Amino acid sequence: MLTSRSLALVATVLLATAARSGRAQTAPAWAARLDSAARAAVVSSNAPGATVAVVVDGKLAYAQGYGVANVETQQRMTADMLLRVGSVTKMFAGTMLAELAEQKRIDMAQPIGEIVPSLKGKRVGAVTTQQLMTHSAGWLDNAVAYGRMGEGALGEVMREVSDTMFYTEPGRTFSYSNPGISMAGYVGEVAGKQRFAALVESLVMRPAGMRLSTFKPLEALTYPIALGHQPGAGGMQIVRPMTENTAQWAAGFLFASAPELARFTIALMNGGMIDGAQAFSPGAVRRVTTGYVAHPGGSGLDSAMYGYGVVVGRSGKDRVWTHGGAINGYNARITMLPDRKAAVIVLVNGPGSGIDAIESAALQMATGYVTQNVAPPAPREANAAERAALVGRYAQGRNVLEVLEQDGLLKVKQGVAVMPAKLVGARELVVTPPQGSPRHLYVRSENGRASYLYSGSRAFARQ
Repeated sequence: MLTSRSLALVATVLLATAARSGRAQTAPAWAARLDSAARAAVVSSNAPGATVAVVVDGKLAYAQGYGVANVETQQRMTADMLLRVGSVTKMFAGTMLAELAEQKRIDMAQPIGEIVPSLKGKRVGAVTTQQLMTHSAGWLDNAVAYGRMGEGALGEVMREVSDTMFYTEPGRTFSYSNPGISMAGYVGEVAGKQRFAALVESLVMRPAGMRLSTFKPLEALTYPIALGHQPGAGGMQIVRPMTENTAQWAAGFLFASAPELARFTIALMNGGMIDGAQAFSPGAVRRVTTGYVAHPGGSGLDSAMYGYGVVVGRSGKDRVWTHGGAINGYNARITMLPDRKAAVIVLVNGPGSGIDAIESAALQMATGYVTQNVAPPAPREANAAERAALVGRYAQGRNVLEVLEQDGLLKVKQGVAVMPAKLVGARELVVTPPQGSPRHLYVRSENGRASYLYSGSRAFARQ
């Protein structure tokens, strides 16, 4: 059982490791305050540990580990340990595809059936890699943590995909789809004539100086690694067996360290340049960081759009590029302020509820940036016309939401639960469940009638 003292341990990073990562040897003036904030967040979230990297003025200014990498051995967390980063992986799949596109090895607007012969003539083969990579192909979502192994699994699974993947027409709206990103990775594999992992390594990670980051568990285990943890009887427990599904590597299975992810952000914010060399092309950077599809909810940003594995938007006067990730036992987030050449990377080997506090403290202390939180309007009862526009059945596959009107009030039914709902502004429903925090559903209307409800980043289409 972990004690608060063991959770609060701060790892000492070896000088050789620091030199390898290009880390400054002199700690910045705010380092002690950030350490204090990070330790507190690790303890309050019940996470075993965390690693943090901070980029200032286009350089890695600080990286540190907190807590423990393994609750059983009490091994201290060090900044350079590998952790799984969940959907942060999508930035790397997107950058690989952007490089292939810049090299004219793939046309992102071409139907994927023209690239993958087994899909030609199927409805799924008519979608484009662009639609898949921007979550606008109309595909259902599922995230399968355990599945086939071996690098041939990606093609084995993706060649079997059928027309049952659709919940709506392609190109209509954004809806997060892990299978869509996995298919995009496979299309890249076919077009690039290499396995997916090899393409990402050769086109993105190794040029950026990411020496240890890998998709391969048997390689990751040969380096310093932090194991994933989840709540169990008596406290945090190691996730056993380790999560693995090679067929979904592209969607969320990368192992990486905070300092190596910092190198990726530095290159991305500098037009692909790092250490005086071109890691990836400026055109690829533009493709990755261009917003293509409106992102409902916006990840807290103004005018948020989705690029290739990254949410782009604004917070006050600052442009922001960001993406989070979660996979069994791990949570992660990267946030970049490209105009300031600043970034914060937070990786956690357990619950991610402390990430916000660590990220906010790091951004404020290192750059003076303060998240612009505008208070939303107060929730209100919907009027008759608004109720009429919303009432209906919405579905994504077998997952169904129903908006009901009872005694002149809006209710949302999911399963057997019927929950009160109020409007915030004109495009957001706040749903109050019997237990837990309120849920926010975002509304997209067409011709005066709601067409989609968004729960998180997933769309439910009106039936």
